[in-house]
Amino acid sequence: MTDLLSAALFERDDRVLAAHRKLGRPPFAGQWLLPMTVVRDDEAAEDALRRYAREQFGVALGAEQFVDTVYMEDPEGAHRYVANIFRAPIEGGPLRFNAGGDYDDARWVAAADLESLWMPPALREPLVRIMSEPAAAPLTDWASGEAAPLAETAAPGRPAPDNRAGWDIIAAAHQARRHDREPLDLQWSRGVYEDDLRVLDDLRGKRAIVLGSGGGQDAVALAKMGAVAVGIDFSPEQLKLARRCATEHDAPNASFVEGVIEDLSRFDDESFDLAVSIHALEFVARIEQAMAEAARVLKPGGVLAIAAQHPFDAAASREAPYYVERGYWTKCADRTWEFDDGTKAELRSQHRTVSQWFDAVTGAGLAIERIIEPRQDVIDPEDALDAELKEGNEVFLKRDRHLNEHGNFVVAREVACSLSSDGLFTLPAGSGSMCKTH
Repeated sequence: MTDLLSAALFERDDRVLAAHRKLGRPPFAGQWLLPMTVVRDDEAAEDALRRYAREQFGVALGAEQFVDTVYMEDPEGAHRYVANIFRAPIEGGPLRFNAGGDYDDARWVAAADLESLWMPPALREPLVRIMSEPAAAPLTDWASGEAAPLAETAAPGRPAPDNRAGWDIIAAAHQARRHDREPLDLQWSRGVYEDDLRVLDDLRGKRAIVLGSGGGQDAVALAKMGAVAVGIDFSPEQLKLARRCATEHDAPNASFVEGVIEDLSRFDDESFDLAVSIHALEFVARIEQAMAEAARVLKPGGVLAIAAQHPFDAAASREAPYYVERGYWTKCADRTWEFDDGTKAELRSQHRTVSQWFDAVTGAGLAIERIIEPRQDVIDPEDALDAELKEGNEVFLKRDRHLNEHGNFVVAREVACSLSSDGLFTLPAGSGSMCKTH
């Protein structure tokens, strides 16, 4: 969980007020900081700043001016924070140091002095820039991916989590939590089914491939719709569950093979009418290669349908109060998936903007036919799978009043592509101007 902080930039001449946090007083105990406080659930960032200035320094603030957002990780406990920095003009003062407060020292420091203070580097560096260029607009370079929380970036020298091993570890717990349900309809995203969107054509007698087949539900659903479906997945444990799913649901036309989405060399060119990938491509780093392989195995006019996490959802916090916690252009994030039975594993997901999805799909010679962002105002209780959602829909609906959290869909033709708030899918390339020529 990432907490939101409000930080006060008190300025005097070319100096700012730095305060030393008391030992045993988290966050960032024992370090030098801008005065900052955790934003409570019932207050806005500016309200938190005014409250804290009054409590700690006995001053009233004028109209705050937003300066920048920084992303920090407390070395004690590795907790992540997103701090919004505000220039804080003092209207009622003077500043009075509260000895019983969060700090045991405070001083006015110049930019050159910051290097000598034990201060989170993620705060020091932007603070030096702010002090060197006081008239500058918000200084975070969003396009560089700098806006990702430190704990969620691919830190230099830090190896990426082993996604294959991670999925093997959590496969059983994940499937028990998410997919043990009837009827086995094709589900594009949480609470969004094929019957709702009508993305696919008549599948009777068609050949379909599921890219990242997971627990097998998608391949079985396609087989039940009349297709001969094969699923490919890199996790042996997921494949065991997928084969069991096909057996339990009497789906002899659903089969599964082990492999990676970026290498479909076991399949001939133009051998499938349909390729489907539902919330699997987020775990594929080489997306251009995956799209090229999907295009290769599709027949002319075949359809590629992708459901993936919506890029806005990827940038938003996962828990209330909901806010943007990472940059839109953040490339990837590492997250520990943990389940009630204690099972847990770290996985890396790739974050892609709408334009990056567009380029990956069209760069493979597919033509985007539809982009779908399903609106979801009502959630069936059976689809409220998270613990808090089982008690009611409001938390989910507050977060995604208009868009489904997990669906961004792109439908493309061989030539094709589609988009939803939680997932993105790509459809075929064969009808009309959507068709790929050879």
